[in-house]
Amino acid sequence: MVLKAWIIPATVFLALIVSGFSNVSAREIHVAKTGSDSALGGQDNPLLTINKAASIAQPSDIVTVHAGTYREWVKPLRGGTGENERITYHAAKDEKVFIKGSERITTWTNQSDGVWKVELPNSFFADYNPYALNISGGWLNYGKWYHRGDVYLNGEAFYEKQTAEEVKEAEQSWHCQVNNEVTTIWANFGKANPNTELAEINVRESIFMPRITGLKYITVDGFHFMHAAANWAPPVLELQKGAVGTRMGKHWIIQNCTITNARCVGIILGHAPGVDYDDIDAFGDHIVRNNIIRRCGQAGIAGQKGATRSLISDNFIEDTNYRKEFGGWETAAIKFHNSVDTVISGNLIRGVFHQQQGAFGIWIDYANQGIRITRNVIYDTQAATIFLEMNHGPTLVDNNILIGKEVRSNSEATVFAHNLFVDCGYKYYPDIKRRSAYYTPHTTKTVGRKTGTAQDEKWFNNIFTRQGLDDVKDAPNYKSDYNIFLEGAQKSSFGDEHSIVESFVTGFTIENHPLGATIKFSLNDVVSRLKGPLVDAELVGVFSTVGQTIEDRFGNPIKVDTDINGKKFTEPVAGPMWDIQSGNNTLEWKFNPAQ
Repeated sequence: MVLKAWIIPATVFLALIVSGFSNVSAREIHVAKTGSDSALGGQDNPLLTINKAASIAQPSDIVTVHAGTYREWVKPLRGGTGENERITYHAAKDEKVFIKGSERITTWTNQSDGVWKVELPNSFFADYNPYALNISGGWLNYGKWYHRGDVYLNGEAFYEKQTAEEVKEAEQSWHCQVNNEVTTIWANFGKANPNTELAEINVRESIFMPRITGLKYITVDGFHFMHAAANWAPPVLELQKGAVGTRMGKHWIIQNCTITNARCVGIILGHAPGVDYDDIDAFGDHIVRNNIIRRCGQAGIAGQKGATRSLISDNFIEDTNYRKEFGGWETAAIKFHNSVDTVISGNLIRGVFHQQQGAFGIWIDYANQGIRITRNVIYDTQAATIFLEMNHGPTLVDNNILIGKEVRSNSEATVFAHNLFVDCGYKYYPDIKRRSAYYTPHTTKTVGRKTGTAQDEKWFNNIFTRQGLDDVKDAPNYKSDYNIFLEGAQKSSFGDEHSIVESFVTGFTIENHPLGATIKFSLNDVVSRLKGPLVDAELVGVFSTVGQTIEDRFGNPIKVDTDINGKKFTEPVAGPMWDIQSGNNTLEWKFNPAQ
């Protein structure tokens, strides 16, 4: 069995766009390291900076960026006017384009024993000095002394220390001090010479994000983004920032990109001033697909409200908060607040870390509605694989492979269908001290608010290995049936009349690859002996609080008839693979980059 992160290559995608151009004035603007910002922007006379191209790009224009490293914060001035009149920014075919929030430093002075020092005038940082600013914000519970800057050698991020003395004791570490005139950084480069090797420091808050709220129809395709210095981004901020951000725009496509070492958030789909949040047609509707997102300090993808109606698909997200320097109740590979009709599909998430709180795989946090989490593989998280916090449903969790930590919830009206749970139980923690909103279906118009109280949860056609549902306490309208429980996993006390409990040992293994994973397990004939129902709107019914069933964004009832590999089926079997069999089963998640 092969699960692939299917992509549309940049050239094909652009051809599709061009074929639909209705604007005869559409043009291709070229940017190259050999260019000049006083040039015309043609292939033979390219511009030097992406920002210059962004300042002149009009709807339907394509900005083609050629190979090299661009050290700038790209701030688009305008967006497109329709699906066929997008403004597209893309890396040239077969060329690697790095856009960095850092600057290279070659004026280090050797202090002895691997420690080097650089003194930079504060004017070097213009209006944003990340070494004068600490990580700060709501629900940041540890590491508040850390700064927003960072130091890198040959692409590897160092660890910040509180004193210069500590830097002497630890290679790959740094410390900073800022006065009214000068920023001083000490770094321990070991045996390396930072003036001849690639030593870089963060200087820019973001890398690709407009200063204007609400831009529409922008495509960002095929870039390598590195070294953003944006702050911690809790939902209480008026403006949430990250390495790449939509600033509450609409109809963005962010695809085939690599985002590495964002100090806090890689892709931010969140809060900005001046938005009518009651109008669901004013924002959201983004596609974020086929991206590699690594080593972000807070989250790979996050945002308050701005992920509404968005598709987050086939991304590879790993090593969130891998240094464990700072964190709290915002740390997750994917985290959304107040989003409606969002689909999170086909992603591989691994490596989410913490010292104290957070560290979830997918965190659907507070007043989300109509969410679907489907076809994902999640493992190696220090806290829950999925945390559903203060939502009133419906939430559909189907065809996922969840390994290790439990699914955690204080929500209602969640449907779990065709998942494979390995060492992954279900833990419910009621929250009766807070009230979160629920909406008129498929809108963002608040109907009422309610506490996080258990009801209406349902489990059908799942496979549980080593942990089951026996610790789950019954609640109003809980239903569970046609599940398989193996290797000591036990069924629920409130249902599972047709479910099967067996001691069969699956021999489950997962093997990491640089851009994916291989999953192997065995089964006996238990799957062929269990004939479950098709999970659809008729089976699950209408949920009492929100007054809707499992539906897509247009209000059409959802039928779970596609497995984790995208294969259609008419006769359901337990677990995420329609053609699961007695004997050995193998599933591969592979990322196939376009560039």
